[in-house]
Amino acid sequence: MARLSIGDRVVDVSGAHEGKLIDIDGATAYVMQPNGVEIEFPLDKLKPYEEAEGQASRSLPGPVRDQTLTAAQRALLASVPAPIRDAVAQSYDKGADSGPRQAFAALPDDKKLETIRIYLPSLPRHLLSPHLKLVVAFRDLTRDTGPRSESRKPRKT
Repeated sequence: MARLSIGDRVVDVSGAHEGKLIDIDGATAYVMQPNGVEIEFPLDKLKPYEEAEGQASRSLPGPVRDQTLTAAQRALLASVPAPIRDAVAQSYDKGADSGPRQAFAALPDDKKLETIRIYLPSLPRHLLSPHLKLVVAFRDLTRDTGPRSESRKPRKT
């Protein structure tokens, strides 16, 4: 097991969560995710973060880089109705009180897509009920583009 220190960028062994290691209490580690949510993990279920090979393609230079969206991802982002987008933006921008971060409107498209995916389940039901297909599409997006664990790779026979 790799030795981890507070401040390290880490990922859980399944690859589902990543963030900055902010505290260690015995065998329990506390990780602050990029969206500002703190999660606790058994320390032995974390490993140092390694940049995925497929993420080398970037469309913007400089410190704020975004990944190029696929046609399906662009279509999904474009299909988000204005009331849903506004509600997500409002929730996201309220979270900026915990620290400096860009406003939702200034995010690159891939970050907007991810932010909508994260905040969508927390929106009021009366706002989401007319858009159930959109909710399902975003749920399926995590299955299609989320972090891949070893069990999700095709088996060799």
